[in-house]
Amino acid sequence: MENMIDVLFDFAKKSFEDVTFEVTEEKFNQVQAVEENQTNMLSILIGVAGETNGRILLNTSIDNGKNLAKAMNFGEDLENDEDLYVYLAEFANIFCGRTATYMNNKYGKREIWITPPSIFSAKDLDIVTPNVSSQKAFYKSSYGEFTIDVGQSESICDDF
Repeated sequence: MENMIDVLFDFAKKSFEDVTFEVTEEKFNQVQAVEENQTNMLSILIGVAGETNGRILLNTSIDNGKNLAKAMNFGEDLENDEDLYVYLAEFANIFCGRTATYMNNKYGKREIWITPPSIFSAKDLDIVTPNVSSQKAFYKSSYGEFTIDVGQSESICDDF
């Protein structure tokens, strides 16, 4: 029997790699680790619900987020600071939506649904999700460093 967290994690990595390439025309390379600067951090949280419950968390710095948002804006500077969150929410929707599509296509049914993104930005940021076991993948490119943290609920009573 397949471990669903492994399947979700593999599809999340594939989706992130595919979508970042489509947006930036650059390959984001998976690396062993990235230096997580705890200042000026940005986290985008998407809930996963259905047959598999959990969440997908994308972490980066605000500067790296701006780099990605600018790429999504066809290389143009953002008009205002709030645009950063609009672009990154859309990026998260595309990336996590693709993950859900891969999962649902594999199983031939609605295996998972995703929730709208929540974006957190702070100088000293920790996102803690109790009762969730997770796996992390780290990516690096000229756009910066990004961490994907995919977690699955350890309890059938937890709904996200």
